Parts: sequence; C-alpha cells; structure tokens
Amino acid sequence: MRLKNLALPLVAALLVAACDSGSSLPEATGKGSIRAINAMASAPEVSFLIEERSLGTADFRQATSLVEYDDLTYTFNFETFFAGDTALTRFATRNLDVVADMDYIMVLTGSLANASVLLWETPQRAFTATDTVFEARFAHTSESLGTVDYYFAAPGTAPVLGEEIATLAFGEISGVADYAAGDYVLTVTAGDDPTDILFQSDTTTLVAATQYTISTFDGGPNTFAPIIARAYPTTASVLTFADSNYPATVEFINGSLDLGTVDIYDDETQTSLVVDDLAHKGISAELNLVAGNNEISYTPSDVNSPVLIEATVNFFKGIRGRVVSVGETDTLRAVAYNPDRRGVDTHAKLQIFSATSNFSFVSVFAIEPDAVLDTQAPILSSLTSGAASANLPLAPGSYDLYLRETLGTENLAVPLRIDVEIGDVVHAIIYDNVDPAIVDFELLPINP
Repeated sequence: MRLKNLALPLVAALLVAACDSGSSLPEATGKGSIRAINAMASAPEVSFLIEERSLGTADFRQATSLVEYDDLTYTFNFETFFAGDTALTRFATRNLDVVADMDYIMVLTGSLANASVLLWETPQRAFTATDTVFEARFAHTSESLGTVDYYFAAPGTAPVLGEEIATLAFGEISGVADYAAGDYVLTVTAGDDPTDILFQSDTTTLVAATQYTISTFDGGPNTFAPIIARAYPTTASVLTFADSNYPATVEFINGSLDLGTVDIYDDETQTSLVVDDLAHKGISAELNLVAGNNEISYTPSDVNSPVLIEATVNFFKGIRGRVVSVGETDTLRAVAYNPDRRGVDTHAKLQIFSATSNFSFVSVFAIEPDAVLDTQAPILSSLTSGAASANLPLAPGSYDLYLRETLGTENLAVPLRIDVEIGDVVHAIIYDNVDPAIVDFELLPINP
C-alpha cells in the first residue's frame, strides 16, 4: 500500500521535470494593436473575436475598438446571426502572429458566403507633444470602383495627373506619409484621368500626432452619394468624409393628428417653402437640404402664421433622412432620424416609427398568419412615442404584426400582414386614430 501511495507524487515529479527540461510556452516581449473593419455591403453587424473572446462588433463601414495583445500567435474569428438561429455562426477565420509595436487592421470584404479577410499592418507611431504632423495611408474598399487615383491636398487644389498620392485597386492600401495638421480635401478619380472625379470630399480637419487609415466605400441605399470615405484614427473618433457634390436629402411625414394640413419652410422667416399642403399621414418627396443645421418651421397651409412647429434638423451630406411631425396641440414637435434602407444577407429588417400620442409605449408582436396572439413574447417592447425602433430581424416568411400598449392585453390595431424574404427592408408607422382607443398601423413606402 505504501508503494501505491508514493506512485502519484512520483508521476507528478517526473512530469514537472519533463516540462522543466523540455520546450516551454512562448513568452511575450511586447504588444501589438488590432481592430477590424466591416467592408461587406450586404452583411449585418458582425462580431470580431480573438480565439473565443469578443473584441467588439462592427456594422458596414464601422470598425471595432482598438485593442492591444501580447506579441504571440492568435486565431481571429468573425461571427454573425442568421435569421431563426439561436447562436452566432462563424463565417471567417484568420491566424496572425502579432509583432510588438505593430498596428493591424483586419478588413472583411466579399460576402458572408465567400468572405475574405484582408490584413493591413503598419508600425505604431510614437508622436511627441510638439509634433505638428499626422500620418496617413489610403485604402480602396469600394467594390463598385476599378483602379482609381487618390489626391489629398489643401482645399481649392485641383487634381493634376502626376500629383496623385496613390493609385489603388480594390483591397489595396498605400504606404504611409506625413502631412501637416490642418484642412484637407480627398479626391478620387478614375485611374490616369483627373478630370473624371468619382468622389470629392468637403473640407475636413485632421489633427496632429495621429495615425489615420482613410478608405473609400460604396454608399448604398442609405445615401444618394455613390461613394463615402472614412478615416480610422488610432487616437480619435472616426471621421466621415462627405461628398461635396451630394446634398443632404429628407422626406417629411405629417404624423400628428392635431397638426392639421401644413406648409413647411426651411427658414425661420417662412419665405423658403419646401413642402405645401401636407395633410395627416402625408409623405413628401425626398428634398435636398443644406447639410448641417436647418431651421424648419411648420405653418397652417397657405398662411404664414401661426408657426406651429419650429425645429433645427441636422443631416450629413449625401444621407437620406426623414422628419416626422408628432405630438398634440400643445406638444407639437419634429423628430429627425435616418431610416435604414440597406438589406442584408442574413434576415429581413423591420423598422417601426411610433407617431401616436395616445399611447406612450407600445409593444409589437410578430406571429404566424391568422394565429391567435396568446403567450408569445413581443419582438419589440416599449417603443416610445415619437421614436423609431432599432432594426428588428425577421426570418423569411409571412407574419401578422400586432400592437398592444406595453403591459396591456388589448389589440390597438388590425394586425398588419407582411411577407418578407432575406434582404427585404420593411418600414411601418403608428398613427393616432380619431378614436383614441385605437391606432392606425401602416406600411411606409421605401423609395429606391
């Protein structure tokens, strides 16, 4: 028995000795930084992981936060939700030997069914407090464009062949260069043709002591501008370069039962009429507005007074916005938001705006057609009056959409029947009815 008792300590000692005399685990000598950019126009929000640990999520044109890890070897994974699933699906993987003092960006391109992970890397820059320059490199992730030339210069500088700072094909990235901090315009032209301008930004200010990665993307259905550029800095917030040739656009919806039929002006003096005779539930065409702050005023149709609503709305150049008037007689207001028109490859999207004043919070249920709403959980709880919901993912199929006051048991409207496929986008709105006990639940047209 005594020999048996000695067996386990002896084995343990031998194992320790073997580990001491054999190979050892790699040791870190420093750290590198890494993040991911989602450049897949048809993908939803994706999760970025180091091994099985989440590093954040990124929607189209977004980047995850910059994180640092030891200079060891890792497997990085990308996952997302598909409609009807209860767990994330892994669709891309890339291994990386992290080197100390390097900055890495993994860029998702292609589609979920055929994803590619590009790797952009550059040495980390140690700026000093007295530095007056920034470092920039330029990348091409706009799938609609072929090989293009990039120009980056002070405002008012016309592109001239030979002065381009990079000529890039899709997926390529330039080397780094230093620039004096200040105002710049980014111009993208067809290759070897500076007269064929594909994108030209507004003046954008870039700050000293920062490393920027600047890349172009396709605009998509949420913008009239065909190309958008973004700068991903190492020490500041992401910058969006608006195309100076495309104004902000907005459609107006009269969502207030108490407002009546109105005219809408885009100035405080009611001289610049942009919409006339907009009745309850009326929807205007998409109209151009000056980017930035716009002073919007509503008056009764065909008269300049009284001013029923005064509001400041702000839209980015090229972006397709929406303004909905809501409220009762004493609480009239205009709500601006950016509706999402971009379809994705994993599910259909449903976005709902609540313009009702009679119900402060409503819940939305999606059930099989003609089924009885019983114990099903809502797909959206407590949608606030005067607000738009987040995108609600739906699997392909037919649904009856029910509305109830949050914590209520009575249906507020006739169920709204929708039929959706992967990639569909559905917008709906909740209006007050002349009967305050019910609402009108209607689909909104989505202009292409």
